[in-house]
Amino acid sequence: MKNKNHIVIYAFLIGLSLLALLPFFWTLHAAFILDDLNLNRGFLPFEDYGIANFIFIFRQSAVLRWTMNSFFVTITITLFNLLFNSMAGYALARYQFKGRTALFFYVLGTMMVPVQIIMIPIYLQVARLGMINSYFGLIIPFLINPFGVFLMRQFYMDFPTEIEEAAKIDGLSNLGVFRRIALPLAKSALMTQAIFIFVWNWNSFTLPSILVYSQDKFTLPLGIFQITNTQYIASVTRAMAATLITLTPTIALYITFQKYLTGNQASSAIK
Repeated sequence: MKNKNHIVIYAFLIGLSLLALLPFFWTLHAAFILDDLNLNRGFLPFEDYGIANFIFIFRQSAVLRWTMNSFFVTITITLFNLLFNSMAGYALARYQFKGRTALFFYVLGTMMVPVQIIMIPIYLQVARLGMINSYFGLIIPFLINPFGVFLMRQFYMDFPTEIEEAAKIDGLSNLGVFRRIALPLAKSALMTQAIFIFVWNWNSFTLPSILVYSQDKFTLPLGIFQITNTQYIASVTRAMAATLITLTPTIALYITFQKYLTGNQASSAIK
C-alpha cells in the first residue's frame, strides 16, 4: 500500500513538472518552425523545421552590441547587489540600533510593490540626474534589491555567532569580521542571490524600454523585440527563437551554480 501511495505521489509530481515545462517545450518547438502559418498544426514534417529564425537574429548587426550591453549592465548590477545587499542584511541581523525593526519591515514592504508603480518615479529620478539613455541610468537605480537584503538578513540571523566571537577575540574589527568571516561563509546565500538578481536584470524589458532610446544602448531583450516586432511584421517563430537565445545565459548560470542553492557553508565552520 505504501509503495502504491509513492507511485501516485511521484506520478502527480511528474505531471505537475511536465505541465510547468510545457510552455518551454512549446517555445522550443515554435523556434524551429520556418513559417508562422504552421504554428497551430502540431508536429510538422521534418522539412518544415530549420534554423532560419536563429540565422535571422544573428545576422542583425547590432545583436553582438546588445549582448555585450546586457552582460555589462547585468553583471555590474549583480556584483554591486551582492556587496550592498550583504552589508545591509548583515547590519539588520547583527547590529542593534533604533528603528531596526521598522527598517526591516520597510524593506519587506518594498518587495510587495509592483514594478509598474515605481516606473514613473524611477524615470523621473534618472531624468533629473541627467542619466536618461546612458548605462548609468540602466545600472544605478538597481544597485540594491530588497529581496537580496531580506535573503541575506535571514541567512545571517541563522549564522552562528560563535564564529564571529572567536574572530573578534583574535583581534578582528567589525568590518574585518564581515569581510573575512561572514561574507566568505555566506557563499550559498550569495550564489542564490546572484542567480535571482542576474535573471531578473538580464530579462528586464519594461524599465530599459523607458530609460534608453538609442539602439547602441539597448539591452538584448529590448533590441531583439525591435527586430522581431515591427509596425508591419510580428513573427512569433522569430520571437521564440530570440527567447531561446536570451534564455541561454540564465540556464547556463543556473546549471553552473545550482549546487550552491542548497549548500550551507557556515555549518561546516563549527567544530
